[in-house]
Amino acid sequence: MLDLDLIIDNGGASGLSIDDSGCSVKLDGEWIDLGRRRQGWLRRFHRAEWGLGVETGSVKALELGTWYSAYSSLIDAANAGWVTKPQALRRAESKVSQWQSARSLGVPYPRTVVTTSRDAVTATFTDEIVVKPLGTGQFISEGEVRTVFVEPMMPDDARLQALSSAPFMIQERLHASQHLRVVTVGNRLWAAALDVQVGAPADWRQCSANHSGFQELEEVPQLVRDRALLVAQDLELGYSSQDWIRTEAGESILVDVNPGGQWLFLPRKIGIAVADAIADLLLERP
Repeated sequence: MLDLDLIIDNGGASGLSIDDSGCSVKLDGEWIDLGRRRQGWLRRFHRAEWGLGVETGSVKALELGTWYSAYSSLIDAANAGWVTKPQALRRAESKVSQWQSARSLGVPYPRTVVTTSRDAVTATFTDEIVVKPLGTGQFISEGEVRTVFVEPMMPDDARLQALSSAPFMIQERLHASQHLRVVTVGNRLWAAALDVQVGAPADWRQCSANHSGFQELEEVPQLVRDRALLVAQDLELGYSSQDWIRTEAGESILVDVNPGGQWLFLPRKIGIAVADAIADLLLERP
């Protein structure tokens, strides 16, 4: 596994090299030629907390930026049959790209604005909205790593004045009766559902019990099945972990695409099936 953090943290025992003849990576003191054909799965370019707490403009920030640039070039140049190509992974990690893909395909998606303007929010929405970060949504405060969850509020909420500091994704709030986690591997698909309790937070991740509360869907709605696979195909994702909701009115709507998202918190049967399907791709089994 080409983990950027491991390459950096291991000092002289690890590293990388790119020249006219190809590229190679050094792990535990051994150089590995990446010109030889391999199958691979790059879930993420680096861990979510990579670079957190590093002062902007510092030597460390410069070093990390240099590592990331060289590592990205190495990954692109490697002779690998990726589950998801690095270029596609970069594109799909953008929530704007996900939104544009859904719109172009006619996939149900919440009404959305990305803006730094509170006035744009009040001009677009009259009912309750949710606010989502465009990036990783993680930061360090008082020495702890914190996550920015999806936050519901009204369009005239005073907190939206902070939009001038950075653009956020603003969406109409769709009240869910169920959260769906839909996992795709190639042209295969599995789904599990979490019933929404009265008073539950808009972001199901905020409740730790929810991570073990999903139940397998034996019959996945055809619209969800067809369009989840269509989105994965359009974004060129060999693997995806998508978040859909079923509204109180019975509609199924896509709200997020995770090109390297988690799946092992889902029922064991799904977890094993997904892992086997990924192994099939890596071993080039039909």
